[in-house]
Amino acid sequence: MTESQAAVPAPGRVQGAAVAFGEPSRRQRWSRRTLEIGLFCLPALLISTPWGLGPFAALAIVAFALSPGLIVQGWREVGRELRWLIAMAAVAAVVVLYSKLHFDVRWREADNRLRLLTLPFFALMIYAYRPSRRWLWAGALVGLAGAFGVALFQVGTGVDRALGWTANAIVFADALIALIVVAVFTRPSGELLWTTLACALGVGAVALSGSRGVWPGLAIVLVVGLIVSGGRARKLSWTVLAVLALGLTISWWVGGPLAQQMRMQELVSDVDRVKRGNDHESSLGARMTLLELARDTFVEHPLTGVGIGSFEKVVLATPQCAPPAPRIGFCKLGHAHSDTFEWAATMGLPGLIAIFGIYLIPLSLFARRLRMQAVGRSRSTALAGLVLVLVYIACGLTQSMFAHQLIASFYAVMVGVMYGFALRESRENAAGRT
Repeated sequence: MTESQAAVPAPGRVQGAAVAFGEPSRRQRWSRRTLEIGLFCLPALLISTPWGLGPFAALAIVAFALSPGLIVQGWREVGRELRWLIAMAAVAAVVVLYSKLHFDVRWREADNRLRLLTLPFFALMIYAYRPSRRWLWAGALVGLAGAFGVALFQVGTGVDRALGWTANAIVFADALIALIVVAVFTRPSGELLWTTLACALGVGAVALSGSRGVWPGLAIVLVVGLIVSGGRARKLSWTVLAVLALGLTISWWVGGPLAQQMRMQELVSDVDRVKRGNDHESSLGARMTLLELARDTFVEHPLTGVGIGSFEKVVLATPQCAPPAPRIGFCKLGHAHSDTFEWAATMGLPGLIAIFGIYLIPLSLFARRLRMQAVGRSRSTALAGLVLVLVYIACGLTQSMFAHQLIASFYAVMVGVMYGFALRESRENAAGRT
């Protein structure tokens, strides 16, 4: 059954969303279409425009205002399926709020993490309003093409590293990988060509960003895509993987503009300096120093950490930042450049438990949905959610993902959206089998 087909009414407690809600009214159809436009804007405008998530949020509010009763009906259907997501978001919120109030830090430091509270709501909204998944996929293609255009313009006009509208090249690259996940795993049948072209542009934009920590995330997307694909898609996946591996190898060993932009030779030099034990100034050396600081901070403050968003104080207290010759670049780093280390150092053991839950609970829920759905394209949204979480985990090894509003918010929204689609498709499949 495709997502555009209506579910067939069937007896029993388990019914498809279309069955449960009956024929939609005119007002409900308007709310659904409004949400669909919002889903298009979500990936399309995320990093290729200065508006980010704003248009999606506004359209989602309008859709909710048009038909708030659908949320109530949806809760009756799948409220029980959301209990783990609600518990995860609540525990994370309690940990964050305690740290904010205990250390009296600014609200902006807690804001990024508190956006996880919206995750169960967006899951419920997608289930209840039944938007077409195709809008989300189309928006991802537009977003990747737009991001590549912005990146190409920025590098062409003299910017060292493309950063889109994010003001941070690493955040730009992280968001690009997330958009590639959406494009690849929400692809409708027969749309392989456009998906491939858009993803190629996305990979090009990643290269122009000069960010190296996102490549493991991209490898996860390619490997999973290769495993689950078949026919033309599998052949194309092998081709893309081979071309990417060849390109990275050439960029690693051969000098030139692309190698410089991707900072591959710089990475070779950094690794060599680390092996000799005299590296304290490079990007790699700075990250290793940050991880050591975060580890020591957690050991010293295992129960509470030093306060959410306060890792900068730890950095500024180091000898490297003392007068008369502080390391200017290093002393501007305000987080640990790793999710696990950041949450442990700033919120102690409760923070460590919270970040594990933020990743592992959605991961297990998507894996459960995959096991429940043996075959069919309806598995793709569950797979998309699972791969998205894996990509965030991989990128979170070298970047504090929730220290940045854009990618923290995108995680909360997109994980909720994917789980909502997975719930709806699961119910529709169950209804079709009865």
